[in-house]
Amino acid sequence: MRSNFLTFKIIAIAILIALFWIGLLFISTLVSERQGYQQAFLREISQNNISPQTVISPYIRVPYTEIKTCLDDKKVAYSCTEEQWVYISADSTQWTADFKVSDDAYKRTIYRAISYTANLTAKGIFQKPTLENKDYQWNRAEIMFPVHDPRGLDTQPTLKILNKNYIFEMSPKGSDASGFDFMRISTKNYPELINAIQNGFSFDLATNITGLGKFSLVPTSRSVSYQAKGNWADIKYSGQNLPFAKTSTHQQFTAQWKNIALGQQNISKLIECDTSDCIRQFSQGYYTQENAYDVEQSQRIGLSTEFLESVNVYTQTDRAIKYGVVIIIITFGCFFLFEVLKSLRIHPIQYSLVAIAQGLFFVLLLSISEYYAFAWAYFVAGVACVGLMTWYLFYVMKGFKAAALFGVILSSLYAVMYLLLQSSGKTFLIGSIISFVLLAVVMFLTRHIDWYQINNKPERALKSYIPPQS
Repeated sequence: MRSNFLTFKIIAIAILIALFWIGLLFISTLVSERQGYQQAFLREISQNNISPQTVISPYIRVPYTEIKTCLDDKKVAYSCTEEQWVYISADSTQWTADFKVSDDAYKRTIYRAISYTANLTAKGIFQKPTLENKDYQWNRAEIMFPVHDPRGLDTQPTLKILNKNYIFEMSPKGSDASGFDFMRISTKNYPELINAIQNGFSFDLATNITGLGKFSLVPTSRSVSYQAKGNWADIKYSGQNLPFAKTSTHQQFTAQWKNIALGQQNISKLIECDTSDCIRQFSQGYYTQENAYDVEQSQRIGLSTEFLESVNVYTQTDRAIKYGVVIIIITFGCFFLFEVLKSLRIHPIQYSLVAIAQGLFFVLLLSISEYYAFAWAYFVAGVACVGLMTWYLFYVMKGFKAAALFGVILSSLYAVMYLLLQSSGKTFLIGSIISFVLLAVVMFLTRHIDWYQINNKPERALKSYIPPQS
């Protein structure tokens, strides 16, 4: 009876690949679970210590009363007085921020949080305001400086006007309701500022602020320039505008913004915000227009700088897992070609053991990279698993040469996978070239094979390797 070798072998390999893919799903779930622990740690820090910081550039608001027609419970019209606020933005501001970033301040076991301390300074000018003829209450005017999380303030911010330093006061309600602490300097406490506000003034602002992971500046002046620098290399810029100039070297970065439109847009949005939810959106970096319920319709707010992990081990491991099926397909394909070309039978259990060893590579990679650098973890896990598989294949195949060849193939596969992980921008290009090369190699090796003849080979034509007796 002739053996249907080719058909049954392909079916068995396909089943093993499917089982391996299911195993990778379980490992991917493990990665997500470990990443969830890290995110929970970051949320706990944000609740109990500090959070990502957002500050709004100083602006002035002045109350005034307006006589309107109101309706009582019986729908009867009567004259009433309503209090409104007029907002005055600065003409120009020049911001500088010097960041000292670290991942040592907040840590627990293997988890670390990136935090920063920023030395913020600003110079600006408020021009003499051009206002409508209203009943303004200048004795209640306020210079506002909203800060998202005042827990991160080392000292109270100061504003230098006419060679005198004024300290911003904390708002009584705090930042829980609106997402900001509307720190202010009131003319009620400093009557001498009334004349300055009515006629214009220049100012210098200084503060030190601590935050977690991300800092956003929301400009409100007609023109704004902003320069940031610090001791971190992996930076993500986002928000309403990206920096027009930026550099990133080993543990150092600089970035510069300049714009003449954002401030007017932001002060207009701030005026339109009449609820705490709307203001809270500013602290979270976005603004949703009225009657817009889709998050995708939200507009980004501010100039944001986010400090990233040099290598996110969970993201990298998850990306590596996505290549796992491709690696096992190539490995099994090489085994199958070896069986065809050398007439050596490899049992499905032996396929399975090699697949399990490759699955354990990802488990080792995840566990080691949580404690050591990702590159080092990848190297150790790769050497351990390739060494184990090469040693095992020495007894499965015909001696040292075949096992060494497969060791080289497996090492090349892991090296290529690491290359793909490190070159995310060119992954598609590199992957397509590698796929073409692999197909060309397979076609070259099998160009003389008569597949019908292989399918009809008698059982005795296929050899089984018997390991040497010790």
